[in-house]
Amino acid sequence: MLDPEFDPAAHVAAAAPMVGLKLDAARQAKVAAALALVVRTAAPALAVQLAPSDEPAPVFRP
Repeated sequence: MLDPEFDPAAHVAAAAPMVGLKLDAARQAKVAAALALVVRTAAPALAVQLAPSDEPAPVFRP
């Protein structure tokens, strides 16, 4: 489950320097917007409760 207080802009501001990225304000806003989209896209999958006995699907091999 995602933290409802997650702030993509704050996350980008904190994480970018740690990985050596120098982002101007405009680029930082674009990265934060993309991260927010990723978080919204992932939320339904992360909300599914899994039991310890659940296993991943097998790998598709054509």
